Amino acid sequence: MKKLLSFAAVCLFVAVLCSCGGPSTPEEVTAKAIKCIIDKDYKGYVDMMAFKSEKTDEQKQQIVALVQDKMEKEVQKKEGIKDFTVGEPTIEEDKAVVPYTLNYGNGDTKDDKMKLINVDGKWMIDSGK
Repeated sequence: MKKLLSFAAVCLFVAVLCSCGGPSTPEEVTAKAIKCIIDKDYKGYVDMMAFKSEKTDEQKQQIVALVQDKMEKEVQKKEGIKDFTVGEPTIEEDKAVVPYTLNYGNGDTKDDKMKLINVDGKWMIDSGK
């Protein structure tokens, strides 16, 4: 009985640890990226990006500023993002393309796709750079 309780406790601990991780599917990464834009968490968005070469903190800060400038202008012009939907991804080996739709506050909608890449078992936004 004691061994069974110990085993159950270990299983519960592992389950809790696994649930505390970040997004694990392309759809979850896409949804989290969009939520970062809605919440104006541009650093969080950039932290989800994969780059071909390592970036310094200063370079990442510059990228955050560029993302913020571009996204704030677009979102503000359309009166914010009211809600969004994420579609089914197309996955080929370590790459994924995830369609999504943004519904803006002014009634406009935008259909787009997010390109992701799997880096060491973790899905990340493909910066292309």
